[in-house]
Amino acid sequence: MSCYYYKLETLTCEWSEESDSHTESDVSLIFSRNRIIQSCSVLINPRAIFNVTARIKNYMMESEIWSQPHTLHLENAVRTLQPVLTALSSTEDSVVVSWTCIKDCVCQLHYKVNNTHTWTQAPDLVSEHHSLTLTHTIRDLEPFTVYRAAVRCKKGSDIWSKWSADITASTLEKAPSRPPDVCYRVEKTDSVESFLLHLMWKDLDLLEAGGRILGYQVSYEPMRKQPLQDVFIQNVTEAAALLSVEAGNCSVTVTAFNNAGYGPAARLSIDTQRQRTLSSVRHLWASSSSKGLLVQWEPPTDPPPSVLSLSHYAVQWRSETRPSTSRWTTVDDFSTSTVIQDVDPEESYLITVFPVYEQQCGPPQSLPASLQQGALSEAVKLRIVGVTKTTVTVVWEWQRKSGPIRVDAYRAMLRRESEGRTLSLWPDQRQHTFLNLKPNTDYSLLLLADGASRSISAMTTDFDEVPVVATATPLMLLAVTVFIISILTRTV
Repeated sequence: MSCYYYKLETLTCEWSEESDSHTESDVSLIFSRNRIIQSCSVLINPRAIFNVTARIKNYMMESEIWSQPHTLHLENAVRTLQPVLTALSSTEDSVVVSWTCIKDCVCQLHYKVNNTHTWTQAPDLVSEHHSLTLTHTIRDLEPFTVYRAAVRCKKGSDIWSKWSADITASTLEKAPSRPPDVCYRVEKTDSVESFLLHLMWKDLDLLEAGGRILGYQVSYEPMRKQPLQDVFIQNVTEAAALLSVEAGNCSVTVTAFNNAGYGPAARLSIDTQRQRTLSSVRHLWASSSSKGLLVQWEPPTDPPPSVLSLSHYAVQWRSETRPSTSRWTTVDDFSTSTVIQDVDPEESYLITVFPVYEQQCGPPQSLPASLQQGALSEAVKLRIVGVTKTTVTVVWEWQRKSGPIRVDAYRAMLRRESEGRTLSLWPDQRQHTFLNLKPNTDYSLLLLADGASRSISAMTTDFDEVPVVATATPLMLLAVTVFIISILTRTV
């Protein structure tokens, strides 16, 4: 049990009951001291010393409990009133707060980022002799962030007031602190004088952005020899831009901006006529996992030009119902998978993966997927289009998944009696030739979805013509010999 003395007028006691009973109890406080207590007003005195005992009666349980006497020195039990905290102003990295307190009080202020658990304690604050209002500036905060703060105070005794009600305050935005990481890809057009320039970049992290990014300013300047240069400038809201550019050298910049201003620019020098051909990733696939949406791929088959090295892979996913909301992540060059977390189970996404060689992007590969079903593409219409004595060529198609069934892998199997050859099917493939088969042999072609057969077709490889020709040759020689002999006989 604890008792506190408020404003030299009221006495408040608090206690906790250890009983497991959920029934209501009747509690009485008994005040006692060595001398006779004439009235209760005698107790409300800063110099008073007395004992407080709690008697708890539970009529349902027919029990009565007495606490141990609690000796109270009122001058040591003074508790200040709960302060009221107010936010006055804020900057991009600070918040000014204020509250009232009695003269010569000591206060503690703590604060934290909203919706987090760890508080930061400010140094103790002491009011001046003639001031009842304390003002404090909380510094070194992150921009464009909501903080929660509270304060408590005491005077003389070691008893702190209750914490004030929490207040929230937001720091202001500041201009972005770094340029976006931009990569580009040049695409040829029907005209030799112009090209399409694809620019892509990852949105800045929250701390780097300094606030809510309103958009990106993209500038393009052809590097001609004329004294006056044309500069093309446009603002975009997505993390990508498509420009029609002239043949030759050009300069491109990309700058993020928010309400506080523009950040530093990413700068690229591009020669559209001297671009190296790069390959895309292979065998892109997505499947559900306990941690999120698992995205996997295989590296490009063609090695990059010797002057370029693979920096990393870029993975983008955007909601198919809200395509303007896209997110990015980067994956190290030695890894070929990532798990996309915090995706909406009810949404479907378009996932795009492309390799990045320094500042140059490889061609993208895309795949629709959802957390519930994984990849939303299915292999269909597997069929035979070519047969020889030792080979069979098959083709198949990919379409949007028609049902809610989740399939982690599609395979094609060419089976002969108890033997079979299995081929994994990927959305970037449409055709395959099985080699080194036996002539004049029956085979079955199966389309498998996670091992279950979706379709089956039969075929027979061509006859081997070599034995037939070898047998026919002696017969032809014999016929020619007989023909020659008959001619000679007639002549004679």
